[in-house]
Amino acid sequence: MTTRKLLQILARRWYVVVVVLTLTGLVYISLARDGSAYSSEVQVVFVAPGDVVLAPFNDQRRETLVGFAAAIESEMNNGRPTNRLAERAPLFGTGVNQGYQVLLPNRGGQWQYSFPDPVLTIRAVGPNPQWVTATVDGLVTRINALVADRQQGSGVPIVDTIHTKRIPNETAVDFVGSSAGARTRALVSLLLVGLAVSAFLAVTVDRLAQKVHTQ
Repeated sequence: MTTRKLLQILARRWYVVVVVLTLTGLVYISLARDGSAYSSEVQVVFVAPGDVVLAPFNDQRRETLVGFAAAIESEMNNGRPTNRLAERAPLFGTGVNQGYQVLLPNRGGQWQYSFPDPVLTIRAVGPNPQWVTATVDGLVTRINALVADRQQGSGVPIVDTIHTKRIPNETAVDFVGSSAGARTRALVSLLLVGLAVSAFLAVTVDRLAQKVHTQ
């Protein structure tokens, strides 16, 4: 079949081309939406009474603070063990499109854990910045509530209780979805597939129509 003949068929069966290309566009929009994600990470540092967040920890206070942070981590995860296999990889890179993680950072290796820092890391990934910000802020609020609840009723003045410091103070959200170049290549590929399918269907419909007409 010549190019001219094919163009004539496509013009005659234009509605087939429109339907196929419309469906192709919908597929691209769906894939682009599913492939977009936003992430954020903050640290909640546990600070001893009278100390500031940047002050060096002595060993005795460090051990107490790490133990306290570990207890809060367990409550945040409802007592379930924390998945540390992909701890150093971003959540989006591990296949999570919407979710969060609260963990006491492991400074050791895969086979021997080490938790020297009284810090909880909060990581969240979601479909839009609003969801990520609300999730991170909500988790920080819950951590602070648990910290206050664990020390409530101890009779210790507030100035002598463990407190927390959030770093950074504001939730910064980053886009971690597919790159613009990748989306462009995907669009071009889908467009070529759509054109090929529409040409095939247009030719098929045209031939069937001619057979019906000649009978």
